[in-house]
Amino acid sequence: MLALSSAGEAEIHIRLLSLSGGLDREIAVKGWRTLTGLNWALDGKGLYVGSHSPPGSTLLYVDLTGNARVLWQYKAGRGAMWGLPSPDGRYLAILGDVTNSNAWMLEGF
Repeated sequence: MLALSSAGEAEIHIRLLSLSGGLDREIAVKGWRTLTGLNWALDGKGLYVGSHSPPGSTLLYVDLTGNARVLWQYKAGRGAMWGLPSPDGRYLAILGDVTNSNAWMLEGF
């Protein structure tokens, strides 16, 4: 099964394409938008999905029906978020690439 999604949609939609001739389908992750990362869980029963939204950057576990559970959240900024399971499935590597910026204007310097 191959999982695909487009970034920048109002709601995360993940298309599941069968590589063995089965039916293709699409799942919607309700309440979450702006996909930043997508990786399969080791058991194939769900996906690790990164998202950024007004609360900040969030790593979700999404089952194959679209139910999302928050695993980790960074509220101080927005950026890419990924979750990648270890080969034995005992650990999860989390990438949180958060960008914050600030601008100052000085006059008479």
